[in-house]
Amino acid sequence: MTMKAVFLMTSAALVLASCGDSNNGGGVTVVSGGTTGSTPTPSPATPAPTPASSLGADGWAATGTGTTGGDGAVAAKTYTVTNRNELIQALYGNTATIAADGSYTGTLDPAKKLIYVKGQISLNMNQALTEQTADDYIKGSCASTTYGFTAEAALTTAYLAAYRPSVYGNASLPVGNPENARVCAAALQKKVVQIFVPSNTSIIGLGSDAKLVHGNLILGTSSAPIDNVVVRNITFEDAFDFFPQWDPTDSTTGRWNSAYDLISVLYATHVWIDHSTFSDGARIDRLYPSVWTETVGAVNYTGGDFKVQHHDGLIDVTKLGNLVTISKSYFFGHDKSFLIGGTDTASKTAENPSVLKVTFHDNYFQGLRQRMPRVRFGQVHVYNNYYEVSLDQTADEPFLVAWTVGQSGKIIAENNAIITPGTAGTVSNLWGISVSAARTSGCITTGYTADDCASTFADSGTQLNGVTVDVTTPLRASNAAVTASTWSPAANYSYVLKPTTGLIGTVIANAGAGKL
Repeated sequence: MTMKAVFLMTSAALVLASCGDSNNGGGVTVVSGGTTGSTPTPSPATPAPTPASSLGADGWAATGTGTTGGDGAVAAKTYTVTNRNELIQALYGNTATIAADGSYTGTLDPAKKLIYVKGQISLNMNQALTEQTADDYIKGSCASTTYGFTAEAALTTAYLAAYRPSVYGNASLPVGNPENARVCAAALQKKVVQIFVPSNTSIIGLGSDAKLVHGNLILGTSSAPIDNVVVRNITFEDAFDFFPQWDPTDSTTGRWNSAYDLISVLYATHVWIDHSTFSDGARIDRLYPSVWTETVGAVNYTGGDFKVQHHDGLIDVTKLGNLVTISKSYFFGHDKSFLIGGTDTASKTAENPSVLKVTFHDNYFQGLRQRMPRVRFGQVHVYNNYYEVSLDQTADEPFLVAWTVGQSGKIIAENNAIITPGTAGTVSNLWGISVSAARTSGCITTGYTADDCASTFADSGTQLNGVTVDVTTPLRASNAAVTASTWSPAANYSYVLKPTTGLIGTVIANAGAGKL
């Protein structure tokens, strides 16, 4: 693979198109979304699969008013969707306008709705349901009309030449025409691949092969917060950013930053994500070669940390995201897995100690690198999960850390099992800390108490390679800013804690799409 193919993947790499037919039965309404064609009734010999229920949320998602999604939706708000146009129209109550380039406008429908996903749907498509490439976004944007780039090959060459560390340095973000053109093309891709979800919605896969690929579900915006969303029985794959940015100022040495999670919970409350599968698919970032082969000062830019990042998180809960449960799901082949809280600065209108409450339970984490999860501000309960991670540095995603206590983050981990096949891991491999007294003081001055702004951690029943270990003692000893927990999940909701012994087989058997 060439250097150019790493930065902006060529059209040959994207050949998946939405599949499935428009069959409809059992009183389910099919949304045309501007497409044409008949909607025949399925043969009685091959009845449609029974949809999963919207009910059953537990953990933080069950607190308060609870999470029921579109349960109880009327027939007119019950949809089976087989392509991107149909999905958008279902979310917007048939009011969306989809432009030729795939961008769209409309008003999200807050009424109770059940959206059943049938087969594979790509979110990276134009109105004609043609898979889009980097060249399409360049030619369709000001990258071409203003800056004269007509293909990703030329833009990549110019970008890498202008901003390579030995030429541009690391004092500021990129400026100039290659960056301007990248921003133009990226803006068009964003209008296509980000799909917004309204309140009171269930998105549920039919059967075992429902799939949403090449896009980013967005739950809530600052201008339109939402509540009550259920996502079940769907495989999410490869939210691929064609135009990631090189940030020379990130981590003092520079990092590539991409834009899209598979699911982003931003200004949403009461969210239940269950029995689903998440991965980068075949395009794992670390499989690509570095785009530069040079050493600048003490920094070797040929290393893995400087490879282009085309993927962001699997599921990130940031801003005012709150009361979220992620359960019985399968996550594999990814770097930055779960970010809870996106900044170290507390704000009444974004990240703060009153929100970001998340439960992870009975999930299977395989071949992930880090952030399982990384927590700022939130109260996060992590129990009965299985981590199968590799310390082999030649692995697709070599393990870095499981739990990271970020600024004012609060983690309680109970009865989790971790296996590091082939290499004996140690407790020090499991945790990380990123907190400071100064940032804690800043949180307090925002109007929160010292207890609100504290960073806390406690674990029990953790097994590493079959042996019970203590993570809490060494973690707290390494940084006095991390203290004992002052909150309890059991004081907020009921849950059944399974013993760690024997947990692995149960989790594997039940986690992921197609296992309801």
